[in-house]
Amino acid sequence: MKGDWNKRARDDARYYIATSVDPSEAAFDASGKRDVGHFFDGLAELLHPQQDVLDIGCGIGRMDRHVAPRVRRLTGLDVSSEMVARARARLADLGNVDFVEGDGTTLRPLGDATFGLVFSHIVFQHVPRFVARGYLAEVHRVLRPGGEFVFQMPEAVPGAPLDPPEDDTFEMRFWLEKDLRQQLEALRFTWIECRRFAVESPALNFNQLRLRVRK
Repeated sequence: MKGDWNKRARDDARYYIATSVDPSEAAFDASGKRDVGHFFDGLAELLHPQQDVLDIGCGIGRMDRHVAPRVRRLTGLDVSSEMVARARARLADLGNVDFVEGDGTTLRPLGDATFGLVFSHIVFQHVPRFVARGYLAEVHRVLRPGGEFVFQMPEAVPGAPLDPPEDDTFEMRFWLEKDLRQQLEALRFTWIECRRFAVESPALNFNQLRLRVRK
């Protein structure tokens, strides 16, 4: 996974982060602002000046540019050292952000009970299911009691493709809400809600699930 995403970062980081967006910096940045608005729609209270936030799969800070000014501290974690280096350079003007390279399966080196909010958008859909499940457990570890976890998964609908091979770190995996809820509650998260956002594409119409739980 690390080698895959380092190569993608070197080849064309913006394309592999937001494939449908014009490759210019202005369009890429605008897409980050737009996605923060969509992702946190109805959740504005989670972004406040006392909040410490973790973004899993931060890429080059596309969304972080528009989250960081609203919170106390933002940490972005990515499996790719190339993405992390580019994020540090791209958001060097922001004094309350850190970017950390992860190992692709855990949230080390981040400490226990460090964050009040963890979020992730269009990231877990790219990894094998056992890796995604491991990240759910790791999120529970790094959240403070009462902290919240908000993340997105594409919903399994009729016609959705089967999972790609486990060594494929780009094609999507589709998930059922009930399976995600069962796994989260088994980890002792408290279920808050699941909201659906419709996606229309030439290949498949489906929903993005936005799941919200609390430690």
